[in-house]
Amino acid sequence: MSDPSLTISYSAELKRKAIHLGALVLPAGILVLGRTVALWILGPLAVFALVCDVLRVRVNAVHRFITWLFAPIMRPEEQPPFGGPVVINGATWMCVSAALCTFFFPEPIAAAALAMLMVGDGAAAVVGRRYGRTRYPSSPKSVEGSAAFFVTGLLAAIPFGMLPEEGVTLPALAIGAATAAIVEALPIPLNDNVRVPLVAGAVMLLLGS
Repeated sequence: MSDPSLTISYSAELKRKAIHLGALVLPAGILVLGRTVALWILGPLAVFALVCDVLRVRVNAVHRFITWLFAPIMRPEEQPPFGGPVVINGATWMCVSAALCTFFFPEPIAAAALAMLMVGDGAAAVVGRRYGRTRYPSSPKSVEGSAAFFVTGLLAAIPFGMLPEEGVTLPALAIGAATAAIVEALPIPLNDNVRVPLVAGAVMLLLGS
């Protein structure tokens, strides 16, 4: 099984993960704006991103613009040829995930789950690619990458999950981060930008109920 991260250079991988860090504005916005306002923003944003992924294989001008702007940091499987099948890229999945988390979970859980993904996934890719030595069976993922995900994901989630009133407890955050690290490493077809925060958020919701 090939590792998708190996299809782009390490510097491009770093740039992709820097975008993940910039996306922390999404969980911050959920806490600041509240669930209702955040949904009114994130829902249309997710729809817009999905429409762009459709248009880039149907409208030549959109295809050229997106290719010019994002091709250096996009993986080959995220760059369908013009006229080819619709492919949903990682940034679009991130927007969809943010909208779904906001819809299903209370603000602190949604924000914490997204922060775990945005920081933890980046750390897992960067550390795993450079320092990963212990690979899981039939998987390109590494124990070192999962450990980096857990530590950084938990640290990132603490201010988003614990500081608001009615926040998430530290044990629930820790179990959520461990769950997120496991789900990220599993060879599940669903994009990790969606499966990781949704599963982690569900676990934290159950622990808090």
